[in-house]
Amino acid sequence: MEHNIKIERLLPYSHEQVWQAITDQKILSSWFMPNDFVPKLHQEFQFQMKPQRGWDGLTHCEVIELEPGKRIAFTYRGEATGEKALACANVHSRSADKVGKNIFTQLDTVLSFTLTPEYTCGGVEQTQLVMEHTGFKGLKLMVISLIMGYGWRKVLKRLSMVLEAQTKDAAVPVTSGLVQEQ
Repeated sequence: MEHNIKIERLLPYSHEQVWQAITDQKILSSWFMPNDFVPKLHQEFQFQMKPQRGWDGLTHCEVIELEPGKRIAFTYRGEATGEKALACANVHSRSADKVGKNIFTQLDTVLSFTLTPEYTCGGVEQTQLVMEHTGFKGLKLMVISLIMGYGWRKVLKRLSMVLEAQTKDAAVPVTSGLVQEQ
């Protein structure tokens, strides 16, 4: 029994902008989690969150695929608890807490991002983003994956918000084009 998460989004940003948001440590921290990520093949790194019951707050990773500007994949390992998954997904309810409270298992999965540039009829670049989180084997991890799938949708909305803010910040004010003589 295995379940995988696959989410696709068409983002109205260049693949260079999206790639930077996924591979720049500071930008990645702004929409996902604090980390010590370096986009280098076989580089080990960690994502850090506030520790939860049964989890030290660390997700241990290693870059296992790197095709700059196109695809990155890394291992995504650590303790998997229902409470951690609910916290990451920002889900807070008594019913969910009861279900997730007694789920403890090891997470040994792979997280990947694939970018494909696409162009509108007007020639404007957009990016097809495919995020896959694979390797949820067994009943406990299937439950965890369902919670994490919900969380990933929220995380990818934050990515879109960060990209939108960067685009607005980078916009150059338009002037009238008139030159004043001195």
